[in-house]
Amino acid sequence: MAQTCTGLCERLKPQRISNNLRYQAGQKWCSLCALFFQTEKYVCQCCKTKLRSNPRTKRHELPRM
Repeated sequence: MAQTCTGLCERLKPQRISNNLRYQAGQKWCSLCALFFQTEKYVCQCCKTKLRSNPRTKRHELPRM
């Protein structure tokens, strides 16, 4: 069965934080719902997709010499 967004995520949305501080604040990203959530769980309560707890890019990392 395919995963689909049920709309529950709109009620669970946390307050707005600067984009580069969201993961440091403990928020997690759902790639299917395209929203951040403030939760300790590892799956989205709305669509049961695994949440991402780290950014995909290492933009804030120091360059190697």
